[in-house]
Amino acid sequence: MERFAERLRAILRQHQVNVINVSIRHARKDPGTLLAWARSDVFAFVLYYRQQTAPRDRDAVRAWTRELVDAATALGGSYYLPYQIHATVAQFHAAYPDAERFFALKRRVDPAYRFRNKLWDAYHTG
Repeated sequence: MERFAERLRAILRQHQVNVINVSIRHARKDPGTLLAWARSDVFAFVLYYRQQTAPRDRDAVRAWTRELVDAATALGGSYYLPYQIHATVAQFHAAYPDAERFFALKRRVDPAYRFRNKLWDAYHTG
């Protein structure tokens, strides 16, 4: 936890992120979900920040978000699937190793892909 906190602080400072609050929450292991972000008992860092909506601002958030995802996965962690799809396909699969099982199940129950969202469009590669 301390190693990630150090990386978080460095990344946020480097990118001059307008942080409002960071809360740390304990989350129990989620043993039954294919896209579980808590594959063991973990501490989750929940980041609240202010973001403008200009394209350059969204690009900046994408850049530091990807750095945070790399920091989390390098330490064996994951990230909560967000509203904004910033992680790369490789980052998503590193954080969610059972994603292909999820996508296979989805193909079986919805072969016409009638039910989909931004996550599906961004990370389903098959």
